[in-house]
Parts: sequence; structure tokens; C-alpha cells
Amino acid sequence: MTGTPDPAAPATATPAACAPAWPGDWATDGLWRLIWFGPAHQGWEFGSYAGPALLDRAVEELPLHASDRVLHLGSDGGETSRYLALGAGCAVTAVEPDPVRRGHARRRARALPPDVAARVRIAGSTSEGTSGPPFDRVLVLQPARTGDDLAAVLHQAALAARPGGRILLGELVHHRPGRPRGAAPNGLEVRLRQAGFAGPRSVDITDEAVDALRTAQLTLIRRRHEVLRHLPPAAADQFLALILTAQADLREGRSRFWAVSATRTSPVPGRV
Repeated sequence: MTGTPDPAAPATATPAACAPAWPGDWATDGLWRLIWFGPAHQGWEFGSYAGPALLDRAVEELPLHASDRVLHLGSDGGETSRYLALGAGCAVTAVEPDPVRRGHARRRARALPPDVAARVRIAGSTSEGTSGPPFDRVLVLQPARTGDDLAAVLHQAALAARPGGRILLGELVHHRPGRPRGAAPNGLEVRLRQAGFAGPRSVDITDEAVDALRTAQLTLIRRRHEVLRHLPPAAADQFLALILTAQADLREGRSRFWAVSATRTSPVPGRV
């Protein structure tokens, strides 16, 4: 289902916090693997609520080809790079500033078949990751989840993309109270235009995010005895409440998950 974002909304439609604050590193935490990555994302450790549905949308919307050079801006321990290198056959550079997650991502990349591993590069900074030729495709997946400034990330994406290159931005956003769900006032298309991208198109993947949250909820309930190895009972209850609240927000239109694709056409300062 596609939608047309409200052009008046970018200042009021803000990214939603996508996961509760959690001690330790989510990319290696046993609890996350127990309730989220394994059951909700078929074993892949994606940081996004929408998981593989978001990446499959990228393959369709951009589209992705085996000949493409792809830049991933977002933190997920290298799973996006592995998924795309294996599934789409493209060369992927992931920027992972956190040293723990970067080490996790590099170990996983080395474990890939040699021909696939050769197509995966894990960089420690944007400047390192974008030091070569411009990219054909750029993925920006839930920058709000890691506290990144959306305007700054999209500017980096525009600098990294070749003219005619394509971007896919996936983000969970809150909407103004009282707005019908079909109005889609996400403001993400406006942000992309401001960064130098044209022709944005939004696809609503809220249902996929709801499905993942529902799976996580059921896992928390059915495997509570295992959850309690990681959390005291009160904290486990609080975590379940957060999952239920996120589901309700999505179901009732207070937040939605969008995948927005666009083309880099405008001149961007800093890139010839």
C-alpha cells in the first residue's frame, strides 16, 4: 500500500523511539536473540522492527542488482550486509561506528562463503566507508533507533550516492493525534527532497512491523521461564508492556512504519 505524505508535517511528525533502552549490546545479547531476532526475524539479527520485510522492499523498490555497490547507514551488527550480499548478490559497505558491533559484523562477514565475504565491507566511519567511488544504492534504516540526526544522515547519503543513484529510507514515525491512518503525514519525503533526492515514493509496511511485534510478544509470554534467566520478573513485565504499547500505536495509527525510496538528482555540496 502506498501513501502520500503530508507536506506540512515534517516538523511535527517525528521518528519514534524504536526499542526500549537496554543494558549491554543488543547485537550480542541473549535476550534479544531469544525474543526478537530468532522468532520475529527468522534468525536474522536485524535491528529494524520490520526486519527482512524492509530489506525485501529495498530489493523491489530501488531495485537492487548484483552489479550494484550498496552503502548501508545504520547499526545492526552486519546483518543487513550479509542478507543483501547473500540474497541480492551485490557488494555492500556497512558503516558501523560502534567498535563492539563492528567487531561482531566483521566476524560474521568472515564466516560467509569466500565469494560472498569478498563483497562485504564493514567500515568504522562514514568517511572510511565512502572514501571510494559513489554508490549506486544507499540504505538508511531507522536512524532514530540509534539516536542519529536524520538530516545529517540523509546529507551523508546524498554525498555518497552517484547522480541517478537510489536511496531507501526505512523509519518508524509518530503522527499527530487525530489524523486518520491513510493520511500518512510522515514528512520523510520532504526530508529526502531537502537532502537532494527527487521523486520519493512511500510504501507502508506497518503490518509487517506489527507481525514482528506480535511474535515477540508471544515469545515473551510462552518462554517466560527463559526470559527470567535474563531479567527479574518486574523488568520482564515492563518489557512486555513496551511491546504491547508499540503494537497498539501501530494498529491504532499513532505510529506507522514507512519505506521511502527516492533518486539522487540534485547537486550536493561536497560531491562533484
